Amino acid sequence: MAEISSGEVPKTFSTDREMAGGTRGVPEPVLVLHDNKPSVVIVAADEYARLKRRDRVVGATEDLPGWLALLISKTEMDRSFNTRDVLRQLKQVNHTES
Repeated sequence: MAEISSGEVPKTFSTDREMAGGTRGVPEPVLVLHDNKPSVVIVAADEYARLKRRDRVVGATEDLPGWLALLISKTEMDRSFNTRDVLRQLKQVNHTES
């Protein structure tokens, strides 16, 4: 990722925008430093939109409707996702191979 100081932005913005947008090859974000610390990133609008689509909303279970919380509480996790069982199986495999 290219880096520039915040003082350079007014002088180089056109080039930075082209770099972020990919009009000069592969799109590359531009990190703007203020007092030598990361401040903002210049990215292409389509890349920003792609990242925003990936945002996830997290909520508390207390905020769920009662019927949905009850439904979720009655579900069982697929045993293949139970990390305790997976770790136990790995230990057993390691002991039998020794």
